[in-house]
Amino acid sequence: MVDVTATPGSSLRHQAAESAEPAPGSLRGRLALLGPGLVLAAASVGAGDMVTSLAGAAGYGMALLWAILIGVVLKFALTEAVGRLYMASGQTVIASLRSAGRWLPVAFFVFVLVIALLYGAALSSVASLALSTLFPALPLRPVAVGIALASAAIVYVGRYAVFERVMSVFMLAKFLGMVVLAVATLATADDLPDLLSSVRPRLPEGDVVTVLALIGGVGGTAGIASYSYWVREKGWRDRSRLPVMRADSAVSYAVTFLFVLCTTVVGTGLLHGSGRTITGNEGLAALADPLGADLGSVARVLFLGTFFLVTLSALVGGFNALCYLLADSLRTLRGVPDDAAEPHIAQHSRPFRAFLLYAAVAAVAVTFLGRPVPLVLTYAAVGSLILPLLSGALLVLLNRRGVQRPYRNKAASNVLLAGSFVLFGVLAVVQVKETIGGL
Repeated sequence: MVDVTATPGSSLRHQAAESAEPAPGSLRGRLALLGPGLVLAAASVGAGDMVTSLAGAAGYGMALLWAILIGVVLKFALTEAVGRLYMASGQTVIASLRSAGRWLPVAFFVFVLVIALLYGAALSSVASLALSTLFPALPLRPVAVGIALASAAIVYVGRYAVFERVMSVFMLAKFLGMVVLAVATLATADDLPDLLSSVRPRLPEGDVVTVLALIGGVGGTAGIASYSYWVREKGWRDRSRLPVMRADSAVSYAVTFLFVLCTTVVGTGLLHGSGRTITGNEGLAALADPLGADLGSVARVLFLGTFFLVTLSALVGGFNALCYLLADSLRTLRGVPDDAAEPHIAQHSRPFRAFLLYAAVAAVAVTFLGRPVPLVLTYAAVGSLILPLLSGALLVLLNRRGVQRPYRNKAASNVLLAGSFVLFGVLAVVQVKETIGGL
């Protein structure tokens, strides 16, 4: 059972947070404290979100925004529950999951180890593709390696405050870039009423799996599980910080939804009904070139630059999130108690940096050796299993009698977490079936 009253299991940082002054009561004061949510938004909104929303816009215009909104709501519920679980127990997410099932830390360790094997190579390759589309003379693989190593170096600095500032700048830059592109798309649309009319919600016939994938594709996976570590770094442990944490996670997904909305507007204006798609190696050029033709060369540069920042921020944030999960899983498996966890999971700790080295070296090796199809399929299948496991565990842990009432699940949380468990479970089954079929 999760013990939410005792402090011996909390680190010195947590104990200090308990004696800290209460959080500001005003909305403006709470917003001034935000940070982990912006980190999550910067880390979670990656190239996959852009490609998925652009592809959806090419086929259906803005008619599937309702699916994106459902995905945002479900992942907000997951993120808020992860933060609330930490504040209730003072334990890291992996340590808490162990009380729901002793096998869960082992599963998470194996899953995240596989994800980290290919994560750096996949995202650095996409970021390199954006730069090479902008500057054709750049060699793809060496640039991808340089991006992966630079991203690992940012995480290696070892100070959360620096990491949070860097991620906030990434978030602001890519958000403003996409807003400008969306406004320009609307301003230059040949038939603005027709473009806006595509927002009418509809369910594509015979394409339910695509809709489910769109719902599940908004936001991150490892980032959600790692949200509690960023909350922990902020020292949010006192009950007065609960509204701050909720506001922080709400802002994260509000920004995420607005970003994807802008991406959908751009995709609808340039791809819907045109027969063009954003797939394959020429996908970026398929959208960037029409942008340049319709809106000017500045828009083309802005789009490719925004796409690069989206991928880079996801790479930096993903490295940080994966290393937290790996270091904490190893610490939990070794039986190190929570009051001695800091030297084992902090950003400057040896395990954290060892796993960062593992992710960086894997990125370099896989980039040059290529990405065998079985490994990529395995990576996708393993990643799809994290969210249903997390949803189910949160349903168990936050409904226990030992959880104090302010932290316990309300009816709305239970409905959303149960919905997440079912939806992400179905998506995991679909992904695993596709993986088996492709091996």
